[in-house]
Amino acid sequence: MTGLQGWILRKLITKEKLEKQSNDLLEKINGPDEPDFISMQCGFSKQPAKWIREHFAYDVHEALSQHITCHCLAITGQKDFQVRNEFCTSGKAAELVPHAKSTEMHRPTNLTHALRSMEGDCKIMNLKKDYARMGKLPLDEELLKITDAWLDRVLLDDVPLSEQ
Repeated sequence: MTGLQGWILRKLITKEKLEKQSNDLLEKINGPDEPDFISMQCGFSKQPAKWIREHFAYDVHEALSQHITCHCLAITGQKDFQVRNEFCTSGKAAELVPHAKSTEMHRPTNLTHALRSMEGDCKIMNLKKDYARMGKLPLDEELLKITDAWLDRVLLDDVPLSEQ
C-alpha cells in the first residue's frame, strides 16, 4: 500500500503487534477456565471461544485424506484474498485427497471468494465494499461453465451404459 494511508498503516500495524494480539487472543481462548465466550473490542463483541478451540483442534488434512473417496472439484480464484490459490494444484490435491476417484483443479483469473468476477486490482482495504457490490452481481460465468462441464463428466461417467 502506498501514500499516506500506507505510511500510517505501516507505522500503526507491525508484525510484533499482530503477533502479540494473536497470542493474547489465544491465551483468552485457552485460559484455565476455558470460557464458552470471550469479550473482544472493549467488551462490545462476544466471540464463541469454545467453537474457536474446536475449530483449531480439528485436523482438516487428516479428515480429507481419510474420508474423501468421491470425485473432487477444487476452484479458487486468483483474486481471492481469503484462500491461497497456489494450493489449488494437482500435486497438492493428490496429497490432500489421495483416495478420491478423480480430482480437477481450476484457478480462474478474475474469480473472488464471493464467486463473482472482479475486473481491476483487488485491495484488502476495499474488500468489504467490494463484497457488498459483488453480492448483487450474478455468479462468475467461467465458474458456471467449469462446474457444468465437471458435473456432466462426473455424472455421465458414473451412469452405467445401459441407462445413458
